Amino acid sequence: MEAVREVCERGLDASPDTVVGLDVPGLKILARDGLAVAWGLDHVRVEHPGGRSTDTWSRGTRVFERRDGGWVMVHKHLSVPLDPATGAARTDLRP
Repeated sequence: MEAVREVCERGLDASPDTVVGLDVPGLKILARDGLAVAWGLDHVRVEHPGGRSTDTWSRGTRVFERRDGGWVMVHKHLSVPLDPATGAARTDLRP
């Protein structure tokens, strides 16, 4: 988990004037007996200096475990649709 944080931090620090937004419309959460699962479509918007922007969607699932009175993420999975003809990830699709 610390390695993922370091990669994200380096990426965000590389362009301090970039604005990044994450939204999970329609987020679903199921919690029972100290375990919780959250899933939905992740909508990421990036506004770069100079006016260029990026808008992508992916599917995300996160699993949390209750430990010492708090929730700890123990698993995260993100995926994007695949174009079967080219094998390329399709981050340009919209729901």
